[in-house]
Amino acid sequence: MMDEPSEEQARSLNERAWRLRMQGALRDARELYLRALAQWRALGSKRGLAETLAKLGEIEMDLQHGEEARAYLQESADLWQSQGDWMNCAECLWRLGRMARADGRFADAERLQDQRWRYLELGRLQWEESYRRGDRRG
Repeated sequence: MMDEPSEEQARSLNERAWRLRMQGALRDARELYLRALAQWRALGSKRGLAETLAKLGEIEMDLQHGEEARAYLQESADLWQSQGDWMNCAECLWRLGRMARADGRFADAERLQDQRWRYLELGRLQWEESYRRGDRRG
């Protein structure tokens, strides 16, 4: 049974999962990320969802679970895109493109790379605009 969802708990689960992943305990990390994912979904946090989905996609890549990795990374990319976070979206597209290339799906890999470059450019323009406005956090 899941406790009442909270951002603090979801962040804590993500941090613990990251530490486990760095220690090579991929399956244990995946379980914590899945628990965090449920928290973020219950909270309705698009950012928390997108971050956790991307991490799950990376773990599934490490475990060579291609379908799962693609599904998580694509959902993450879609969420980043819906929020106008072009740099994080581009990062997901880069991973999806690597997977497509490794699978011999070269046309998909090229399409993903082209889309990634467009989003990187949008991210650069977004950063420049925020810098001009005086938002030095960019």
